[in-house]
Amino acid sequence: MRAVILDRNGPIDSLRIGEMDAPSMSADEILVRVHAAAVNPADLKVVSGKDGAAFIHARKFPTAIGYDFSGVVEKVGANVRGRTVGDEVFGFLPYSGTNKQGSFAELVSVKAHAVGVKPGGVSHEQAAASATVGCTALQGLRDKGGLRAGQRALINGASGGVGSFAVQIARQLGAEVWGTASAANADFVRELGAARVIDYRKTPLRSLDAKLDVVLDAAVTSSFQEVRGLLNAGGAYVTLLPSTSLFVGMVSSLFSSKRCGLVMVKSRAADLDQLGQWLAAGEVRASIDETFPLSEITTALSVQESGSIRGKLAIRLGEPPP
Repeated sequence: MRAVILDRNGPIDSLRIGEMDAPSMSADEILVRVHAAAVNPADLKVVSGKDGAAFIHARKFPTAIGYDFSGVVEKVGANVRGRTVGDEVFGFLPYSGTNKQGSFAELVSVKAHAVGVKPGGVSHEQAAASATVGCTALQGLRDKGGLRAGQRALINGASGGVGSFAVQIARQLGAEVWGTASAANADFVRELGAARVIDYRKTPLRSLDAKLDVVLDAAVTSSFQEVRGLLNAGGAYVTLLPSTSLFVGMVSSLFSSKRCGLVMVKSRAADLDQLGQWLAAGEVRASIDETFPLSEITTALSVQESGSIRGKLAIRLGEPPP
């Protein structure tokens, strides 16, 4: 199969496009022909081999890279029920040191329970761009944060991949949403549904004049210690990456009525199906900044590395052969 291949850790231009063996399947897996994928910050870690890369992808070279995908089921394992050849599905590969696959490839093999149904009115690019970030936002707000209707949530980094979905999903959960963003991205965040947008360059979070029920730190630039005074009793600070400050916050929260947690996103059919339904209904939209062909993967990763994007970058792999 055709894939983006990493032969060794290094700069982005270490990548090449070439042929490699298709992934093997177990009896409880499905083989998906990928029509579209999406870029994540984790891809840059896998390429460089730094910042915890060994915990999110196997270091066995040569290897394919990429996580998010949307495509069509091409083969079904003997023990699979509820999925058939021709189904349009989307999801993401595990962020795990045992994962040896990549979605910037023509084929991926995944557990049948780890994909959602892609609705007919949603493009493969939109679905792929929603998978990791949408599930992260949903699981972070609903499961870790315990966000309920009538509460107030603040999304730190509201114009990014996870943040742009979190604003919209918090609205779907019935919450009032605030977001932090640069002045240049403030209108974009308001269009997503934020009732108030804070310019993080001018206003530190600790100086805000209101109480919050959930803070989702999508930008991973804050801490429990910084926002603790803003949280209502029972409120939660949720972040996306482990760190020393997270550990300190979790210990501190043991002696507090306020919670501190980490979301470790999982690809679950129920959550992906919910995202698909919201996308199809127009209640949540995938904010795709730009779409690249697979041949321009190094350009796409360089744009991701620059940090100057709103929402997500999609990768188009093309239609399956006749």
